[in-house]
Formats: sequence, structure tokens, C-alpha cells
Amino acid sequence: MPISNPRAFDGVLRRRIVAWAIDAALVVMLSWVLWGGAALLAVFTIGLAGGLLLLPWAMILPILYGTLSISSPLSATPGQAVMGLAVRSDADGAAPTMGQAFTSTTLYALSWAAGGLPLLAPLFSGRSRTLHDLFSGTLVVRSAVLARPERSRDFAAEDG
Repeated sequence: MPISNPRAFDGVLRRRIVAWAIDAALVVMLSWVLWGGAALLAVFTIGLAGGLLLLPWAMILPILYGTLSISSPLSATPGQAVMGLAVRSDADGAAPTMGQAFTSTTLYALSWAAGGLPLLAPLFSGRSRTLHDLFSGTLVVRSAVLARPERSRDFAAEDG
């Protein structure tokens, strides 16, 4: 069932910005570990594994990080989870597929490669959707709203 509760999108843009900062810090730390490990491996193999240092880790690592975390049972990157956000499929409100997560993350990386201009789209979207959300068929919502089903007015009136 598609997500129609407007509270699911309250404050999402601000939360996404803070989540980005958290995720960026984590990716930088992971890249240090990855580069250090590749350098040690190159030393221990007397240069045979030195080719690992030539891989474009600056693009591969963020795409792996985003794809694997968004397609996980958490349905969010660690930064998004800390900020109370979750990624959902726009069509049915379910967790995104691996394909949606990969498409979203790859298009996100390309948005940065395009100077970040495509990342301004949420300023003109009622549901704070970026272009990579739109093209991957995903949306980012508050996870607290997902945990509580919306009560109908009739049911709420009977309670009190």
C-alpha cells in the first residue's frame, strides 16, 4: 500500500542532510581502512596486490555502502537510521529491492559528479524527493510513522 500519511514526510529534508553528514563520515572512515588494508596487502605480497590501490574506490565504496545498507532489513543507511528515516518503494510502501537500492545509490553518486545540482530537487518536491528517488521509484520517510499504523477517525472517536 502506498504511503499517504503526510506526517511521514515531516522534517525529512533536514533529517536527510544530517544523515548525509553521518554517512559521509562513515564512508571516509571505511575508505581509510580499505586503503590501509590494500596498502598492507600490497606490501605483504611484494607488490602483487598493488593493483587494488588503482581501483576507483571513491565511487565503488559509496555505491556499495548505500546499496547494501538500503537493501538490508533496515531499509536505510546507518545515517538515515540514526535520524529516524527509512527508504521505501513508492509503488507499494514496501522495502526497496536490491535493484532499486543500486539505482538510487548510483544515481545519487552521479548527482554529486554533476556538481550536486540534481540534489536541489527536494526544495521543489512536496515529499522531499530527490531525482535519484524519483528515477529509482523510492522515497524517504520517517520510520516512526511507519511503525505506527494510522488510525481511522471513526476508530479514534470510539476510543475517547
